[in-house]
Amino acid sequence: MKNLLVYLLPFLLWTCCTSQNVCEEPPDIDFGEIISGKKAAYIESDRVQYKCNHGCVLEGSEWITCSGQKWTPPPKCLAPCIVTKQQLEAKNLLLSGNRVRAQLIQHNHMLQFQCREGHVLTAPSDRKCLDGHMDLPSCISERGGNCSRPPAVEDGDIITLSKQQYKAGSSVQFKCQKYYALEGDNRTFCDNGTWTKAPICLDG
Repeated sequence: MKNLLVYLLPFLLWTCCTSQNVCEEPPDIDFGEIISGKKAAYIESDRVQYKCNHGCVLEGSEWITCSGQKWTPPPKCLAPCIVTKQQLEAKNLLLSGNRVRAQLIQHNHMLQFQCREGHVLTAPSDRKCLDGHMDLPSCISERGGNCSRPPAVEDGDIITLSKQQYKAGSSVQFKCQKYYALEGDNRTFCDNGTWTKAPICLDG
């Protein structure tokens, strides 16, 4: 029995000591995987390396470390944006160069849009992809009904030429009075007899 303890004691001591410095399995990340350092068990100072799927952009360090029974924060794989042909057609949009086709764009990259003939953009043409999300601009028809006087904006003024009637697709531009800050798009558009949402002037 004594001889058995002599053999078991070092193993028990090693198990006791190392169990305090063991990390669980490294975390899974969306759109990515571990490509280096994978093993059955992890102890203090072990490292693993991540890689993002094709088209995704890695944010953070590709390596994480087992430290104090926990892993250092894992990276994030930022997803690309997909603009489909159906989305473009539904919003009367074209890509630059009059193209209508599906487009894959990486995180933080810009894509430029334009409207089909007979339509007008109601927002900036350049849009940025942010982790799989991109707000597409809208186009309105120039062939709809006319609009009468545009809406008034409290503590704001219209700075474009005033008309009796406005054709579909035309717009007016607003500017807030001194000490007021504009919230929203500074333009409102005539969309088939109705004005799009006007901005608000907030007390600065």
